[in-house]
Amino acid sequence: MKLRVLSLNIWGVHFMAKLIDKRIQALINHLNSPEVDYDIIGLQEVWSKRDYLHIQNRIKSIYSHSYYFLSGVIGSGCCIFSKHPIIGVYEHRYSLNGFPHKIQHGDYFAGKLIGLCKILINGHVVNVYNTHLHANYHHVIPKDIYLGHRVCQAYELIQFIESTSAADTTHLTILLGDLNLRTEDLGFQLIRGILQLHDSFLERINKDIYDPTVGNNGLTCDLLDNPYVTPYQLQGEGERIDYILYRARNDNVKCLEAYPTLHKVPNDPNGLYYSDHLAVYALFEIDENAPEKKVKRREDFEIVDEETQALLRSACGVVEETIQRLQRERIFFALGIFILILILFSLNGNPLSNSYLYTIFIILKDILCIIGTAICIWFICFGKPVERNALSAVQNAMHLRLRVAQFSY
Repeated sequence: MKLRVLSLNIWGVHFMAKLIDKRIQALINHLNSPEVDYDIIGLQEVWSKRDYLHIQNRIKSIYSHSYYFLSGVIGSGCCIFSKHPIIGVYEHRYSLNGFPHKIQHGDYFAGKLIGLCKILINGHVVNVYNTHLHANYHHVIPKDIYLGHRVCQAYELIQFIESTSAADTTHLTILLGDLNLRTEDLGFQLIRGILQLHDSFLERINKDIYDPTVGNNGLTCDLLDNPYVTPYQLQGEGERIDYILYRARNDNVKCLEAYPTLHKVPNDPNGLYYSDHLAVYALFEIDENAPEKKVKRREDFEIVDEETQALLRSACGVVEETIQRLQRERIFFALGIFILILILFSLNGNPLSNSYLYTIFIILKDILCIIGTAICIWFICFGKPVERNALSAVQNAMHLRLRVAQFSY
């Protein structure tokens, strides 16, 4: 049995992304083309449910089953389309997802999550996970202030997949999406190390088959020839942050082909591109006649190997650094309250001799000081403690895994 999977971040940020309607229409035309034959499609950054419904309506004759994961203020942006029946769905919203005051980044309001669709294909249960982790913003922020959040998201992703992909009920596990992690990043290595997922691009059999309009280097984002990408210092040739990862219960699944695709829209007179990302395509072959793999009981069972234990220790260190940064930020906000209150009760002058303009200045000054003080109090009493507890919860879970890295029963 052959299984064809596609994943694409469509860059569907209205009022910011370029030519959204035209790019979505080009994607619809591609999905309806008789030249392609996907079984499962995972999309990210479909921020408008109207866009999702439009895509669903235009491709439902082929992909009759679909699901949109709702979350946060503007949605999760993740959805799945399938030729085969979706028999169950489940989702987990990440407990950490950026900061509310970083409005220009928007991740906090997106409600990013990992969504699961259980798909029944020829009697086989395939768990398809779609996710979009927090962006890096390395091109505008010299220091990655979101590293701790992405590491925690990666570990929550691991916990979610572990809890929902039991070997006795799931034949094939597929994780796809925009992970915002390079292969050498700590979060990605944790995901592969603990979940024992295979990277479809690295483990494909036919390495000479690829999209000639893209190349064979596997890069999916920040490509130099993409007009939607804003150049930045140390950009390089691009990054590989979009993936299709997989794991089979019986080791009866092979990845025949895998490569980035859907770059420039063919035959478009205006030079339209599908997105600022490339799609990732994978072709799997499932041996339905392979014997069932029986899990043998062992007296000693290793949960994580030494290499993964080292990764977990590094992850705990990253989270600890983030927690320490939170404590410093709370002191900063406390100092901000002191300064704002000082300004609030100073520079008021004599109300009987003040001019009209000076009175307006005093009123605006007082309003801004009160608003600033309220924001600082919110961060000290609510925002930062919630973030600290979420970080500590993930850190405690990682410490627990390290303590029971090997147990006997």
